[in-house]
Amino acid sequence: MPQPLASKIESWLVEAQLARAEIERGCAIAARAELAAVYVKPHYIETAKKNLKETRVKIGAVIAFPLGGMTTAAKMFETQDALTRGADEIAMMLNIGALRDADDLAVKNDISAVVKTARGHDVTVIIETPDLNDDEKTRACQIAEAAGAAFVQTSSGFAGDATYNDVRLLWRTLSRAQIKVAGAIDALPMVSKLIEAGAARVATNKVEMLFRD
Repeated sequence: MPQPLASKIESWLVEAQLARAEIERGCAIAARAELAAVYVKPHYIETAKKNLKETRVKIGAVIAFPLGGMTTAAKMFETQDALTRGADEIAMMLNIGALRDADDLAVKNDISAVVKTARGHDVTVIIETPDLNDDEKTRACQIAEAAGAAFVQTSSGFAGDATYNDVRLLWRTLSRAQIKVAGAIDALPMVSKLIEAGAARVATNKVEMLFRD
């Protein structure tokens, strides 16, 4: 894989059924390819850290995942715990219910609290585009950016995949925060197309498929 492309790919090892051996295998693939990051459930942060300690691959932890309905205090605790245990980056789920309630202040305060707790570590906000209309997607981006998110991610991968139009909408809306596109992305031409559309990173649970040849 060309290095510039590999450095824009994240391996997401976050499915409930994944066990330690699968996390270790995923980390080995990421290390060989020199991917941007490996994201894991908090339980496996130490496993990822051990397997990636001599690489430049960052370790990301998912917070309030995949529903986002936890209290802000719980998200802050989970963020601090993840960083203490070795995470380099945080990805938090947006409180989608609050967004659809038009309680934008609550959504912003929720994200801001996690960003402050992260103390300079990149925070990604996952907005779940398959569940939102275009107005909600736009507001979610604006709120996340105003709250200090480093990245806005299209989806968790559990509600469906983002569309090309979603990526373009995010690209038009965001001015500072970067775009992550997530889903069952299993081919390099698809990765290239998403990057050309405006994605800074591509998050996939199909990294092994990218190396099948």
